Amino acid sequence: MMASSTNKLKITLWVSVVYVLSFICYVPTLLEQNGITIPDILLYLKYLYVCIPAIAAIFLLICEQNIKDYFTQMFSGKITIKYILIWAICMVAGIFGSYCYSFIAETDVYKNTYSKVTSLLTSCTYLLITAFVEEIAWRGFLLERIPFKKINSVLFVGVVWAIWHMPMWIIRNSLGIEQIICFCIWTLLVSVVLGLTYYQCRNILLIAIMHATFNICYLAPTLYNIAVLTIVISVKTVIRNLIA
Repeated sequence: MMASSTNKLKITLWVSVVYVLSFICYVPTLLEQNGITIPDILLYLKYLYVCIPAIAAIFLLICEQNIKDYFTQMFSGKITIKYILIWAICMVAGIFGSYCYSFIAETDVYKNTYSKVTSLLTSCTYLLITAFVEEIAWRGFLLERIPFKKINSVLFVGVVWAIWHMPMWIIRNSLGIEQIICFCIWTLLVSVVLGLTYYQCRNILLIAIMHATFNICYLAPTLYNIAVLTIVISVKTVIRNLIA
């Protein structure tokens, strides 16, 4: 009982620290948007934002002298054909959905986003690195420590993860309330896919690749992406139940 209470306290402390430090990263940008002159070097703090959860997780693990066990666990599973297939389905669904939207809207979301091959490669590299850094914290650390049942743990991490995105959505992207709600739903769905897959495969590298895939391939408006991913999750659930 004491160990469980201590773990919950550590989770609460970790989440609180991550939220506060992550918001601080965007304070200079927020002040500049409100007409206050800010030194350029402080504006670069927003690029540290994505690293805060991983830094906080690693710091706590070092304090617990448990970092080796956690990182061993994060890479303990093999990336089999089954998990590559799950990744491929998610990727194809995203590309298909984005092209369907492009056809309906008479535009080309991929050409508009990745005007050159070099821009595509640069984006893929950047998004894979940032996804890996995020997954060390959210799936590799936080999900492993949640004492709930699997689906409840996945949903809990999804909610915490969505709230963590708020400074970026509100301050950097200037999103309205309806857009933020859509992004919260989208983030929760992505967390379900990433979390349940991580429980099965126990390899954070695959989860990072899947995370980056969602950012790279799902370029349609959020409502379209929500619809596409909901269909993917529903079909996967039906197939799994039929097989079982």
